[in-house]
Amino acid sequence: MPSLFDPIAINRLVLPNRFIRSATMDSMADKGMVSEREIDLYRELGEGEIGLIISHGLYPARDGQCSPGQLGAHTDDAIPSLARLTSVVHQGGGRIAAQLLHGGWMCSAQVTGLPPVGPSEIVHPRSRVTVRQLSSDEVLELVDAYSRAAARIVEAGFDAIQLHGAHSWLISAFLSPATNRRQDEWGGSASKRARFVREIYRAMRRAVGPDYPILIKLGIKDYHPEGKSTGEGIEVAHILQQEGFDGIEVSEGLEEDFFHHIRRDALSPYYVEECGQARKSLSLPLIIVGGIRKLKDMQDILDSGVADAVSMCRPFIMDPHVVRDLREHKSTGSGCTSCNECMARMGQGRLRCVLS
Repeated sequence: MPSLFDPIAINRLVLPNRFIRSATMDSMADKGMVSEREIDLYRELGEGEIGLIISHGLYPARDGQCSPGQLGAHTDDAIPSLARLTSVVHQGGGRIAAQLLHGGWMCSAQVTGLPPVGPSEIVHPRSRVTVRQLSSDEVLELVDAYSRAAARIVEAGFDAIQLHGAHSWLISAFLSPATNRRQDEWGGSASKRARFVREIYRAMRRAVGPDYPILIKLGIKDYHPEGKSTGEGIEVAHILQQEGFDGIEVSEGLEEDFFHHIRRDALSPYYVEECGQARKSLSLPLIIVGGIRKLKDMQDILDSGVADAVSMCRPFIMDPHVVRDLREHKSTGSGCTSCNECMARMGQGRLRCVLS
């Protein structure tokens, strides 16, 4: 059985261990560009012996910006800014993937200056704003936007790309029958609902070449009464494996309770069932996230074959050097209590642990 400290290959990229820093929105960007506070944050992460750091979600198009402090990859002007981020991580010996996140129906006109868009016209249950349905031509324009953003990410020096296909954001909304009510080429069945992400992958692959790692954070199951089942999620995962994705970080999809994926007081892994079901029929590398705190739980996940690597968010907010402490036997796990006080500060650009 592999150890947490054994290397793992994701396409051409070899990670020194099985620890992943899950994408964590820091809301520190300055008008879509990297700020000095973000440089300081990623410098420390880069020195933390983390196998792979995943950046917070970069928006590929202006209408996909979901918060004022989000980083962008929507323009060539972002390339030098993003290159500073990759450089500081590489200087510390780290590796970094760029996550691409279009907020879709979760965006607001207050941030983007544009109405929120999605696969179907629906009323957002929180804001009560009517979401505008994307035309087929507009969907293809977004596919192209993702492709151009991927090319910028490569030029900026990132080691990999991760698409965000979970947590109710745009790709997740296309994959869910609760928000994708189309009966055209973009909806009507699990396979058709997956076309958007398939086309994004194909366009990005053409832009970055065959050897560049492309991963996806995928909501296997929707936590919504009208959403997709675990079986439908695994069907989508099969489609993406056949397309050529290099790895899947297993999380949840559309949420009735928004941000349910950041569960308060959770001190043990909470996607083991979904990931275990996916593992039975998928051969590509699987990464599990959510509630992972104890070293024993991490190693049990690898020993059982449920996943090939473990991903954490809040523990790295508390201590960017937790991997080193585990390797040196100074700790048996993270001291994070999942109190979520860090999340309360996240949107204000004050991402920090109140206990450390």
